Amino acid sequence: MGFTSAGLDLMLNAIKGTNPTVPITHVGAFDASPALTSVTGVTSTDTFTKTSHGMANGTVVVLSALTGGTGLNVQRVYFVIGQTANTFQLSTTSGGSAVDLGTDVTSVTVTPYVEISGGSYARQAIAFNASVDGAMDDSTNGAVIPIPAAATVDAIGLFSASTAGTLDFFTVVTAETFAGAGNYTVNDADLTLAPTM
Repeated sequence: MGFTSAGLDLMLNAIKGTNPTVPITHVGAFDASPALTSVTGVTSTDTFTKTSHGMANGTVVVLSALTGGTGLNVQRVYFVIGQTANTFQLSTTSGGSAVDLGTDVTSVTVTPYVEISGGSYARQAIAFNASVDGAMDDSTNGAVIPIPAAATVDAIGLFSASTAGTLDFFTVVTAETFAGAGNYTVNDADLTLAPTM
C-alpha cells in the first residue's frame, strides 16, 4: 500500500509553496570537487577523518563505495558540519545535527559539490504548476543559467531563494565543461513522487 494521488499531490504542492511559505523559487548549478577516497569514520563521535579534506561547513556531499556506516545511505545528499582541517561530520540538513553513523566506517568515497560562482553566474527563477497525480512540472519551461569560463556543471539544485536559502532538491547530471563563459540550459524540471504498492 502507499500514498494515493491526492497524498502525493499534497506533498508536492507543499514544496511548491502552499506550505511552507518559502517554496522552491530558483535553480542553480554545482561543480563536483575531486572525490575523497578511503575516508574513515567512528560511530562513537559520528566523525569522519580524512587528512586535509578541504571541505567547508555547508558543503554538499554524496557518498559512494561505503563499507560500514549502517546509519548512512549512498547517493543521499548530506551537508558537512563540524569540520576541522582533518575531520568532519555529516548532517541531512545544512547546519543540522550530526548523522548517527550506526557502525564504524572503514572506508567511504565522499564527493563534494560546490555551487558555481564567479563571472555572471546567478541562480535563475523557476516556478511550478500544481501537482497532478504525484507529478509536478515547472511552469517556466526550464531555465538558462549563466556559467563562467572554466566551470563544470556536475549537478543541479532547486533552492528557496536567489541567494542563500534552502537547498530543497539536488540531482547529479551529465558533466558539461565550459571552456569559455556560456549558458547551461535546464530544459524542463519535473518533480515526481511515484505511487508505491
